Amino acid sequence: MVPTLPLRYWAREAWWRSSCLGLVFVFLTLPTPVSAHALLHDTYALDSAVLVEFYFPGGDKPFFESYRIMGPDDHRPFQTGRINAAGEVIFRPDRPGPWRVLVATEDGHGAEVRIDVEPGSLSVAGENETVLSQSARVIAGVGYLLGVFGAIGLWRVARAGPRSA
Repeated sequence: MVPTLPLRYWAREAWWRSSCLGLVFVFLTLPTPVSAHALLHDTYALDSAVLVEFYFPGGDKPFFESYRIMGPDDHRPFQTGRINAAGEVIFRPDRPGPWRVLVATEDGHGAEVRIDVEPGSLSVAGENETVLSQSARVIAGVGYLLGVFGAIGLWRVARAGPRSA
Protein backbone atom coordinates (compact mmCIF):
# COMPACT_ATOMS: atom_id res chain seq x y z
CA MET A 1 0.00 0.00 0.00
CA VAL A 2 1.37 3.43 -1.00
CA PRO A 3 1.21 6.03 1.76
CA THR A 4 -0.86 9.06 0.83
CA LEU A 5 -0.40 12.57 2.03
CA PRO A 6 -3.14 15.16 2.37
CA LEU A 7 -3.76 17.55 -0.50
CA ARG A 8 -2.70 20.41 1.79
CA TYR A 9 0.86 18.97 1.92
CA TRP A 10 1.17 18.74 -1.88
CA ALA A 11 -0.16 22.27 -2.37
CA ARG A 12 2.36 23.63 0.13
CA GLU A 13 5.26 21.77 -1.53
CA ALA A 14 4.18 22.90 -5.01
CA TRP A 15 4.13 26.50 -3.79
CA TRP A 16 7.63 26.08 -2.32
CA ARG A 17 9.04 24.65 -5.57
CA SER A 18 7.42 27.31 -7.73
CA SER A 19 8.74 30.05 -5.44
CA CYS A 20 12.29 28.71 -5.69
CA LEU A 21 12.08 28.39 -9.46
CA GLY A 22 10.63 31.89 -9.69
CA LEU A 23 13.52 33.37 -7.72
CA VAL A 24 16.07 31.57 -9.87
CA PHE A 25 14.31 32.83 -13.01
CA VAL A 26 14.31 36.41 -11.73
CA PHE A 27 18.04 36.33 -10.94
CA LEU A 28 18.88 34.79 -14.31
CA THR A 29 16.89 37.35 -16.27
CA LEU A 30 18.21 40.45 -14.53
CA PRO A 31 19.96 42.73 -17.01
CA THR A 32 23.75 42.87 -16.92
CA PRO A 33 23.97 46.52 -15.72
CA VAL A 34 23.28 45.21 -12.20
CA SER A 35 27.04 44.91 -11.70
CA ALA A 36 27.85 48.13 -13.54
CA HIS A 37 29.48 49.43 -10.38
CA ALA A 38 32.09 46.65 -10.22
CA LEU A 39 35.44 48.39 -10.60
CA LEU A 40 37.84 46.36 -12.76
CA HIS A 41 41.49 47.06 -13.46
CA ASP A 42 44.51 46.20 -15.59
CA THR A 43 48.06 46.59 -14.32
CA TYR A 44 51.06 47.38 -16.55
CA ALA A 45 54.78 47.72 -15.82
CA LEU A 46 56.44 50.65 -17.53
CA ASP A 47 60.20 51.40 -17.44
CA SER A 48 60.39 52.47 -13.81
CA ALA A 49 56.70 53.03 -13.06
CA VAL A 50 53.50 51.06 -12.60
CA LEU A 51 50.31 51.99 -14.43
CA VAL A 52 46.94 50.79 -13.15
CA GLU A 53 43.99 51.37 -15.48
CA PHE A 54 40.51 51.32 -13.88
CA TYR A 55 37.23 50.78 -15.72
CA PHE A 56 33.66 49.62 -15.20
CA PRO A 57 32.28 46.52 -16.98
CA GLY A 58 30.46 48.70 -19.54
CA GLY A 59 33.71 50.42 -20.52
CA ASP A 60 33.16 53.67 -18.60
CA LYS A 61 36.08 55.13 -16.66
CA PRO A 62 36.00 56.30 -13.02
CA PHE A 63 37.03 59.90 -13.70
CA PHE A 64 38.71 61.86 -10.90
CA GLU A 65 37.90 59.43 -8.06
CA SER A 66 40.25 59.53 -5.08
CA TYR A 67 42.96 56.91 -4.53
CA ARG A 68 45.67 56.01 -2.03
CA ILE A 69 48.83 54.00 -2.67
CA MET A 70 50.22 52.09 0.28
CA GLY A 71 53.82 50.87 0.15
CA PRO A 72 55.18 47.74 1.78
CA ASP A 73 54.78 47.94 5.56
CA ASP A 74 53.67 51.58 5.37
CA HIS A 75 51.12 53.02 7.76
CA ARG A 76 50.84 56.29 5.84
CA PRO A 77 50.01 56.52 2.14
CA PHE A 78 52.96 56.63 -0.24
CA GLN A 79 50.89 58.67 -2.69
CA THR A 80 47.36 60.09 -2.78
CA GLY A 81 45.41 61.83 -5.48
CA ARG A 82 42.66 61.46 -8.03
CA ILE A 83 42.42 59.12 -11.00
CA ASN A 84 43.26 61.02 -14.21
CA ALA A 85 40.86 61.67 -17.12
CA ALA A 86 41.95 58.41 -18.80
CA GLY A 87 41.03 56.35 -15.72
CA GLU A 88 44.68 55.68 -14.81
CA VAL A 89 46.88 55.81 -11.74
CA ILE A 90 50.64 55.94 -12.32
CA PHE A 91 53.30 55.70 -9.64
CA ARG A 92 56.99 54.87 -9.28
CA PRO A 93 57.65 52.39 -6.45
CA ASP A 94 60.86 53.16 -4.57
CA ARG A 95 61.35 49.67 -3.12
CA PRO A 96 60.31 46.08 -3.77
CA GLY A 97 57.49 44.35 -1.93
CA PRO A 98 53.71 44.21 -1.87
CA TRP A 99 52.04 47.51 -2.86
CA ARG A 100 48.33 48.34 -2.71
CA VAL A 101 46.30 50.84 -4.72
CA LEU A 102 43.01 51.70 -2.97
CA VAL A 103 40.25 53.45 -4.93
CA ALA A 104 36.95 54.66 -3.47
CA THR A 105 34.17 56.03 -5.68
CA GLU A 106 31.64 58.62 -4.51
CA ASP A 107 28.79 56.09 -4.64
CA GLY A 108 30.54 53.82 -2.14
CA HIS A 109 32.11 51.28 -4.48
CA GLY A 110 35.81 50.73 -4.80
CA ALA A 111 38.69 48.43 -5.52
CA GLU A 112 41.93 47.29 -3.94
CA VAL A 113 44.72 46.36 -6.34
CA ARG A 114 47.62 44.35 -4.96
CA ILE A 115 50.90 44.69 -6.83
CA ASP A 116 54.02 42.68 -6.03
CA VAL A 117 57.14 44.58 -7.07
CA GLU A 118 60.15 42.33 -7.58
CA PRO A 119 63.59 43.32 -6.28
CA GLY A 120 66.18 44.61 -8.70
CA SER A 121 64.47 45.76 -11.87
CA LEU A 122 61.25 46.87 -10.15
CA SER A 123 59.17 44.92 -12.64
CA VAL A 124 55.61 44.03 -11.67
CA ALA A 125 54.96 40.40 -10.81
CA GLY A 126 51.56 38.87 -11.52
CA GLU A 127 50.25 41.53 -13.90
CA ASN A 128 46.60 41.60 -15.01
CA GLU A 129 44.92 39.65 -12.24
CA THR A 130 42.13 37.33 -13.23
CA VAL A 131 38.69 38.59 -12.25
CA LEU A 132 35.43 36.68 -12.44
CA SER A 133 33.36 37.42 -15.52
CA GLN A 134 29.73 38.48 -15.28
CA SER A 135 28.49 35.01 -16.26
CA ALA A 136 30.69 33.35 -13.61
CA ARG A 137 29.28 35.69 -10.96
CA VAL A 138 25.70 34.89 -12.02
CA ILE A 139 26.38 31.15 -11.94
CA ALA A 140 27.99 31.46 -8.51
CA GLY A 141 25.01 33.46 -7.23
CA VAL A 142 22.54 30.87 -8.51
CA GLY A 143 24.64 28.14 -6.88
CA TYR A 144 24.53 29.96 -3.55
CA LEU A 145 20.76 30.37 -3.82
CA LEU A 146 20.25 26.70 -4.64
CA GLY A 147 22.48 25.76 -1.71
CA VAL A 148 20.53 27.95 0.71
CA PHE A 149 17.17 26.62 -0.47
CA GLY A 150 18.50 23.06 -0.38
CA ALA A 151 19.66 23.51 3.21
CA ILE A 152 16.25 24.94 4.15
CA GLY A 153 14.55 21.99 2.49
CA LEU A 154 16.73 19.49 4.35
CA TRP A 155 16.05 21.28 7.62
CA ARG A 156 12.30 21.13 6.98
CA VAL A 157 12.46 17.41 6.18
CA ALA A 158 14.52 16.70 9.30
CA ARG A 159 12.15 18.78 11.42
CA ALA A 160 9.12 16.91 10.11
CA GLY A 161 10.57 13.66 11.46
CA PRO A 162 10.07 10.15 10.15
CA ARG A 163 6.85 9.41 8.32
CA SER A 164 4.69 6.54 9.39
CA ALA A 165 3.42 4.13 6.75
